[in-house]
Parts: sequence; structure tokens; C-alpha cells
Amino acid sequence: MKSLAQTHRFIIPIITTIMLLANQQASAQQEYPISRFGIRAGGNVNSWTNEFPSLEFQGTLVYPDAWKTHFGGHFGVYVNIRLSQLVGLEPGILYTQKGTGTTLDAGGFVAEGTINSNYLDLPLLLRLYVSDGFNIFLGPQFSYHLSSNYDLEVDGSKITSGEDTTDTISELDIAPVLGIGYEFPNGFNVNLSGELGMLTVDGIGNLSTYNRNIRLSVGYTF
Repeated sequence: MKSLAQTHRFIIPIITTIMLLANQQASAQQEYPISRFGIRAGGNVNSWTNEFPSLEFQGTLVYPDAWKTHFGGHFGVYVNIRLSQLVGLEPGILYTQKGTGTTLDAGGFVAEGTINSNYLDLPLLLRLYVSDGFNIFLGPQFSYHLSSNYDLEVDGSKITSGEDTTDTISELDIAPVLGIGYEFPNGFNVNLSGELGMLTVDGIGNLSTYNRNIRLSVGYTF
């Protein structure tokens, strides 16, 4: 009986250890894919590039020679689908403020125009986790233009404020996205990315002008 009791003292811990290891292995096999919901918000710097429109003032057509940087914000939600330890898929939906502006010094007067645009962005990102927390991501983003308005100042005096220009901006845009991110163990994450619009923003079709956007965001994955 003593021998049997001693045997149990050794066998039971061994069996328990084997069961724990088996459960861990089973859990590891079922670990992926994992889907987690998250929220994200931040700021972005946007401008247009390429061709420039003319502005009419006092019967004279004038042409700006540069687009101004436009600052805006964004917020939205996403789902992080971790396919493996190294790869994740992340669709999302974001409300984003974009736009641009122009400044023209014509000698006799200085004109400043600003276009404020609102978009619904739908990114579909592939994340590659190169180390603990650090990742790079890329993928397409589909954007739907919600609304736009236009402000114009001449020599500091407001000429036009909040004029609706929604119909002059293209309804759709597609942009490749490339960025870097870091995920903290507590669920918080930071991301920096760039976007290059592929479809002209000019809804009238006179200009080949495109959105350019740099986005810095902070998120939390539940």
C-alpha cells in the first residue's frame, strides 16, 4: 500500500502536467483567427496636388501657384482580425475631415481660399507584425465624399463663408495606404500613415487634382 501511495504521488503530478500542456496546445491551435473590436481617433494633414483652378475676382481670372495644407480630424471603428502571430486583417470605417486651400498674392490684393471636405473612409488594411507590438500596414482605402464648403477672404475681409460646393467634388475616391503602428499590451495603439488619392477630386472634370493625406491616430482595441 505504501508503494502504491508513493506511485500515486509521482503519477498524479505527471498526469496533471500532461493535461495542462495538452490544454495549452489545444488553446494555441484555436488561438487564430481572433477578432477584436476597436475605436480610433486622431488628426490628419491634407492637401491637393497637381493642377490648380482659377479664381475670379472683380472680373479677373487669377491662378494660384500652390495648395495650402489643411488640418482636420478623424474618428471611427475597426475590427482587427488576427490571422496568425505575424499577420492581421483590419477593415474599418472612419469619418475624416479633408480639404485644402490656396493663397494668391496678385500684387493689388491677397486672396485666400479654403475648401473643407468631409469623407467616409473605408480602409481594408493588412498588418504585418514584425516584432512585439510593432507593425507595418498597407492596403486600399475606399472613400465616399459626404459634403464640402468653401471660404474666401480678400485682404483679410470675408467674401464667402461656408458656400456649399458638394456638387463640385467627386463622390468617390480610392487611395493606397501605407503606414506603421505600435500596439501596447494594454490595448492602446498608435498609427502613422500616408494616403495617395487615385481619383481626381474635381467633380466637374476640368482638373486632374488628387487628395494627399497624412494621418496620426490613437486607438484602443477591446
